Amino acid sequence: MIKKLIKKILKYPLKLVNNIYTYFYYKNSPKRDNIQIDAMIGAKEKILVLSPHVDDETIGLGGTLLKYKKMNNNMGLVYMTDGGGSTSDLANKELIDKRKKEGKKIKEVYGFNTLYFLDQIDGQLDSSKENLIGKIIDILKIEKPTIIYTPFLIDGHKDHVETTRALIKALNSWDRKYNNIYMYEVNCPIIPKLVNSLSIMDECLYNEKKDIYKVFTSQWAMGFDAFSLLDRRKSFFSKDGFGAEVFVKMDFQSLLNMERILDKEEFKPEYFRQLSSEYNLLLSFKVNEALKKEYSDKVNSIILDNII
Repeated sequence: MIKKLIKKILKYPLKLVNNIYTYFYYKNSPKRDNIQIDAMIGAKEKILVLSPHVDDETIGLGGTLLKYKKMNNNMGLVYMTDGGGSTSDLANKELIDKRKKEGKKIKEVYGFNTLYFLDQIDGQLDSSKENLIGKIIDILKIEKPTIIYTPFLIDGHKDHVETTRALIKALNSWDRKYNNIYMYEVNCPIIPKLVNSLSIMDECLYNEKKDIYKVFTSQWAMGFDAFSLLDRRKSFFSKDGFGAEVFVKMDFQSLLNMERILDKEEFKPEYFRQLSSEYNLLLSFKVNEALKKEYSDKVNSIILDNII
């Protein structure tokens, strides 16, 4: 009761602080000179999205997926975990069932052609499991994607990081020359200077994506307005557009090198605070801010500046 009262009192002051902080953060942060805009959008692309949890795909690239839908691209969606670790008052089985229903609804919303549930335990995704890597390899062989989307490696959630680590292991077997990997931001903001690819949203598309968040009713703790605010602020990456989604585009070898650097630096996702609502937005930027910058500086040199 007291916690709810405190949240109610702080809600609007926090919104104001969040608006001011994010405005100046994205306006003044150093950015790359040659960011590619909408380079991933093409009529003949075959898209594969790896999403650790139901809703990660929308947070990270919902606007981009709507663009693909309008172009009738062939798309596959992979949910890595069962969703049982979500913040909810539902019993575990009921929660998992509801999260799957949300995932199936998302398939229809974006027009995905195929949907895979790998049903790994939420919060315990482990890229060292050979059977998990085997499943991803099988999906790659079936889908034959020209573009793969996966979470950014510097993230505050183990499942997000392990998703991309699992992809690296699968690509090591399937195609070591693969060069069209787009890492998207979920709930740990990517330092702007690392962003080398951008998907622009006009106001209509921005609002269309925002409306899709209504699908996700299984978690009471998620405040999706915080993610919409960041999408709006990312318009500072370009002179065009009402909002934007950001990506770090890499080839397999560069991504493998990034993982090795972070492993050598003993990176752990729990060092950072995850964004889930306006109440922890500032913490997602400020907790271990210097350490995030240090990791980002380490990997900056291998991020592709020129995308072919």
